[in-house]
Amino acid sequence: MNLFDLYLPLASSQHSGEVGGVPFLIQPNFPLLLANTAFDFREEAHEQLAARFAQAGVPISYTLPENATQPTSFGLQPSTVFELCTSVPSVRAQWTEHVPWSEGWTIAKILTEAYGMPEWRMPLSSPVGKFLQYPDHSAFIAYLYADSVGAVLATKAAAILMGVTPSRLGNGVGAGLIGRIYPKPFVRLAGTEAEFPGEVVQRYVRYERT
Repeated sequence: MNLFDLYLPLASSQHSGEVGGVPFLIQPNFPLLLANTAFDFREEAHEQLAARFAQAGVPISYTLPENATQPTSFGLQPSTVFELCTSVPSVRAQWTEHVPWSEGWTIAKILTEAYGMPEWRMPLSSPVGKFLQYPDHSAFIAYLYADSVGAVLATKAAAILMGVTPSRLGNGVGAGLIGRIYPKPFVRLAGTEAEFPGEVVQRYVRYERT
């Protein structure tokens, strides 16, 4: 699974690209998940990459397969683990609706609340709206008692960003979202398997200065 291609539509085309054969994505306006990271590690490219990240106002980080060479020699330590998982069917998928790009504001609200960063709602809403104007991209919102409480963004290949508002965790909302994108694989944070069930295919580790 090429994470660079999956997350490219959410990143800034002005700041993202490739240095020394290492692809990287930068979105200075919001630090959600895989927006600000490089996807390969080569010692000879590190200093130039770090300068590119600093120019955009974000610290350098790498997101690499679990068994890849670690960039610890540059003072970077494991901080977050992501899991690429298979999806599973769910009867709770009926709680969700396919929504258009005009729901970018609502989707951004749900996702930023889910990750404890509600202040990033406005800067995230614009990339989400643009993301959903790609023909092969889609979004679903989950409802519980008529309230919008969960959201997922998906490409043709995989679901790349999903979340449930904290007050609704444990009510099966995440399982409903997973059922709605089935049989696509999806990316989740390690430790969220109770909310987002699925079998792990590949684990990725994010390295940064902690």
